[in-house]
Amino acid sequence: MHSANDDRPASPASETGAVLDRILRPRGVVIVGASADPQKRGYQAIAALKQASYAGAILPVNPKGGELLGLPVAASIGATVGDADLALICTPAATVPRVLEECAARGIAGAVVLALGFREVGAEGAALEAAMLEVVRRTGIRVIGPNTSGILNPHRGLNLIGVPNVPAGRIALLSQSGNVSLQVMIESMRRSRTGFSQVIGVGNEVDLRFDEYLQYLGDEPNTTAIAMHVEGFREGRKFLAVAERVTAKKPVILLKGGQTLRGKAAARSHTGALAGSFPVFRAGLRRAGVVLVRRSDELFHCAETLATQPARGGYRGVAVVTDGGGHGTLAADALHRQGAQLAGLAPATAAALQAALGTGDASGNPVDLAGRADADPMVFAQCVEALMQEEQVGTVLVVGLFGGYHRRFAAELLAREVAAASALVECARRHHRALIVHSLYADAPSEPLDVLRTAGVPVVRSLEVATRCAAACYQRGVMLSQRRGTPHPAPKGQWSGLTAVREQERRVLLETEARELVAGYGVTFVPATLCRTAEQAEAAVAEHGGTAAIKVVAGAVSHKTEAGGVRLGVRTADARTTFAAIDASVRAWCATRGQAADLRGVLVSPLLPKPVAELIVGCKRDPHYGTVLVVGLGGTAVEVLKDVTLRLLPVTRDDVREMLKEIKGARLLRGHRGAPPVDRDALVATILAFAECARSNPEVVELEVNPLFAYEHGCVAVDVRAML
Repeated sequence: MHSANDDRPASPASETGAVLDRILRPRGVVIVGASADPQKRGYQAIAALKQASYAGAILPVNPKGGELLGLPVAASIGATVGDADLALICTPAATVPRVLEECAARGIAGAVVLALGFREVGAEGAALEAAMLEVVRRTGIRVIGPNTSGILNPHRGLNLIGVPNVPAGRIALLSQSGNVSLQVMIESMRRSRTGFSQVIGVGNEVDLRFDEYLQYLGDEPNTTAIAMHVEGFREGRKFLAVAERVTAKKPVILLKGGQTLRGKAAARSHTGALAGSFPVFRAGLRRAGVVLVRRSDELFHCAETLATQPARGGYRGVAVVTDGGGHGTLAADALHRQGAQLAGLAPATAAALQAALGTGDASGNPVDLAGRADADPMVFAQCVEALMQEEQVGTVLVVGLFGGYHRRFAAELLAREVAAASALVECARRHHRALIVHSLYADAPSEPLDVLRTAGVPVVRSLEVATRCAAACYQRGVMLSQRRGTPHPAPKGQWSGLTAVREQERRVLLETEARELVAGYGVTFVPATLCRTAEQAEAAVAEHGGTAAIKVVAGAVSHKTEAGGVRLGVRTADARTTFAAIDASVRAWCATRGQAADLRGVLVSPLLPKPVAELIVGCKRDPHYGTVLVVGLGGTAVEVLKDVTLRLLPVTRDDVREMLKEIKGARLLRGHRGAPPVDRDALVATILAFAECARSNPEVVELEVNPLFAYEHGCVAVDVRAML
């Protein structure tokens, strides 16, 4: 029996938290639109509440009155008798504003609105939604939905979803899809002993938002992990800010729908083309410490793993124990793709494994049992014991037939397999390490696997999902270990020319202006002389050693190379003709686009030695999530290579170092084919300075250095563009 009034903790500090506590742990529920028809939600909800032994007041409402499932039916909301914090509205969309008004007058804190037919159906629905929100703002009642599958709190028997026998547990689930919620709940009931603290169908997020639910669940005592299915946010930036606070205490696992939809790419910079909407969102999740999964079958098992298993910090890796080399290789490949490191094994660990396996070489990871468990499954426990004593191991992934040896080989092995399962559980508890078991027999009746599940050990049928769970443990451990640090300090004496650019009603800064802006934060540029005449260009080339680079300065040209505005290796004798050729080429290029060239001259710069690597460093202001930093391989082929990684600002030194490791061309930075490594400290300092320039000047919506030449000693910015 679930009590409606006991074990209620003190209300959360925030007003929204206090209201959500009443809604998600209600003393009573008003069912608006109660029905005697078993096919309707107004009947099913009452039946589900009674079946779940909900001990709060169940208050059916129908203008006809009468009795339903042994309960008196009130003719109106105001006529109901008893404590009530929540209403389930089962009536059509057109009735919702009026029903909410009556609920608010009754003192009800919130309502679950099931109906479709609001903004998603057009102008009439949008007007209805506006009317609903007007009631919400005027009265203070809060709304879950509309277009929601309902809510479920198994700890209190509050079942307004209708799925029976969902176990109570420690995972909270937020979802915009009823089918995804159902899939996750079925996974739990079929393959796990891990249940739910809350299941909330967020629906259209018209009133209550993801960030508000997340803030509440971060403090909710029954919740240790939060799983989310999201198609879109009303307040993306606010969600990420809340997520960053919550993930310091509890893991958050998110499945995103609509990943392939790209934001509109700005035409003026490479950064705009590279920072599509989903990559920006993914960068925000990473900064916030949210674990992103890509498949629907990963969501529950990753949440189960992080709810039950410790995530060890300090970059401790994954150890794989397998009874088949093929599965071991596949697991190692999958872990690498998912960004998890295989743990290195110390000589003492290798010796312990050798003793357990009786083999001459047991130093590798994955650890292949090579058939030794066929006669005695206890070998698994012996190897896991050795691995969990290894300091560099944070997670052990068991792969293969465990749980099915008594089926595959001999029934007499059952007792040893059960003993091995108990030993695995005790070992993981004693050493405070994560344990995940992949088994081909996960869907078959198995006493050894039941021992693991009862102890909270995830047992997974899919090898790919099992490796994703192990990678999630590793990723959370890394996140908890990272030192956040502080943003790069802003220098004194910054450029003050933005006001003048605004007064001239220009959006694009000249390169000379952009150089001054960025250099003020400590970024080193190649020397450049602004020349307004061919004679000045000739003198500048001579001054720079007789051979130089010349590029146009024009208000209408962002990509100078495309406009024919760049020449390299220009000699003094050719400077005047080159000046004229650039002038003609840029004017023709602008004319084909029907715009004035706005020529201001050319920049003459000395030729630089070949760098170890060319990079792009850019920032773009995203309307939903804030300013995103783009770092990757640069040059003229940047949009072809698309070898970049992203973060949301502000960033720290640790963030930038991680970014430089993530790009596919990271090997070039370490030195390739005899080339020296780049000056990583200078490169990190330059990127931090650039990022602080973007963060400190919010009117600059796009800022980009491309290329940035990285050398063995220092780095130099070659070209920069900025747009207001």
